[in-house]
Amino acid sequence: MKKVLWHGGIGLLIWLVLERFSVLGRIYAGWFAGLMGACYLLVAWLNWLKTRGTDLGRLLRRKRPPRVPYYLRGADKFVRPRLGIGGNRHTFEDDLPEAAERPEDGLDRQQTLRGRAAAFAVVGVLLLILSAF
Repeated sequence: MKKVLWHGGIGLLIWLVLERFSVLGRIYAGWFAGLMGACYLLVAWLNWLKTRGTDLGRLLRRKRPPRVPYYLRGADKFVRPRLGIGGNRHTFEDDLPEAAERPEDGLDRQQTLRGRAAAFAVVGVLLLILSAF
């Protein structure tokens, strides 16, 4: 609901500014609202596809260039002492996977993506309706 109000409010505010302060106010405001509505529907569709396991954004992300294997890198290897101040050994506990699994709002990734897709779809439809006025 927060996402719908925030994005819808921004779209409505820009629509009002275009309608009031441009020479051909209604025309530009209508075109803007239609374009933004279509963009929000596209984002909603991409989020819905991501819940189904199809991530189209993966195709746009940069891939890391191939690197020399670790055992062939001579300059990067050096011994790191594990002793701290007072001779205490450092214990390495990596709790990152456990911390990452706990969502802050109590929803898992699929539910978050579905909610985001629904919110963007609602904003897109409202902006398309607004473009008719």
